[in-house]
Amino acid sequence: MTTLTDPIEQHLTALSARGASAQTLRAYRGDLRDYADWLASRGSNPTCATRADVRAYAADLAARELAATTRARRLSAVRGFHRRLAGESDGDPAAEIPGPKRQRRLPVVPPARDTARMLDVAWPDTALGLRDRALLELLYGAGLRAAEACALDLVSLDNRTLRVTGKGGKTRLIPIGEPASDAVTAWLARGRPELVTTDSPPALLLSTRGNRLDTSGVRRALHKRLQAVGLEGHGPHALRHAYATHMLEGGGDLRAIQELLGHASLATTEIYTHLGLPHLRRAHAQAHPRGDAQSDG
Repeated sequence: MTTLTDPIEQHLTALSARGASAQTLRAYRGDLRDYADWLASRGSNPTCATRADVRAYAADLAARELAATTRARRLSAVRGFHRRLAGESDGDPAAEIPGPKRQRRLPVVPPARDTARMLDVAWPDTALGLRDRALLELLYGAGLRAAEACALDLVSLDNRTLRVTGKGGKTRLIPIGEPASDAVTAWLARGRPELVTTDSPPALLLSTRGNRLDTSGVRRALHKRLQAVGLEGHGPHALRHAYATHMLEGGGDLRAIQELLGHASLATTEIYTHLGLPHLRRAHAQAHPRGDAQSDG
């Protein structure tokens, strides 16, 4: 049973105030409850846990053979909880507890020809067809997360510039190209009026019932479109990966791409440089003193 003085709930409330998503809060609540239950089995609780307790908990997570990503998230939740609880003091029992090493998986990126086919093959001239085209043009043309696309309001688009609220409540401005702009214009002129109701929110993208489109609706729309043009299944995030990768292949600056994607760290964006991009190999061959193009052999 939780109370208003429950330190875990207080911590989650603080995270919520800092802009943590509902999904993150649900995950961390489950993680911290698992931690609290484990401590209770040892006759302890989160407010008086010791460094030995945290180390033993980390060892127990490993013994349960949980996935490295799950263990990393749980330990991250525990570290964040104790960091806030300790404040400026030196009494943080989780301060030096490392997380498990995680293998860095390369993103699956649909080829440019597939994204072009998905977007350019004829669309149904219906309200849903217009909406789905605008949606997918924005996902690929602006590198949006599905949740970011759903959160867009009518006022979010101004003169081919999107104002996007991303993780942590951070806002960024993203320019969009003519195809995305034209698709959104067509949707607003001929599609949205057919779905909007008196109770509709000021959302840019609406569901069939006139509500704000949700991430499940985004996945369904993408799946339906991929089936219609005979392509293999990809999730909405694959279009975000494609946005970054195809821009990098075209010579885009990595730090600019970081800003457009809303990554807090350049290291997150740098994963796109590990995809064996042909243009990087060509640049090395042409420009490096020991590149292939410089060889006399």
